[in-house]
Amino acid sequence: MASEGPERTARCACGNLSVTTRGEPVDVYLCSCSACQRGTGSAFSYAALFPDSAVAIAGDTRNYKQYGNSGRAIESDFCPTCGTAVVFRAEGLPGVVGVPVGCFADPSFAKPSKLFWASRRHHWLDLPDDIVLIETQ
Repeated sequence: MASEGPERTARCACGNLSVTTRGEPVDVYLCSCSACQRGTGSAFSYAALFPDSAVAIAGDTRNYKQYGNSGRAIESDFCPTCGTAVVFRAEGLPGVVGVPVGCFADPSFAKPSKLFWASRRHHWLDLPDDIVLIETQ
């Protein structure tokens, strides 16, 4: 891993798959597209993006490719034991790797800067004024 800065480790639920990142994320965001809602089983995803060179993956993975509401491919690597997706790559974001922030289990992790697919967010979801709402992607 080439980046300087803090080292963080994200893990799946059973601990057999981990992703270690070095440095601060290049972006932290939420997404309420239907693919993220289904993929997380929640109202939105919360993810951090890191340069490819700042990420190391350890453990056995399986891969799942899906298409987001934008029509672009998203490939997720998940643990074959517990099924937790711990890393993803998006066709529309070359050169970066995404990590679901919940896998870091760090309540002090950076706040998201934006919500993609705000048009699909659950009506009860109120966000702070400084999170930019992007209607689509």
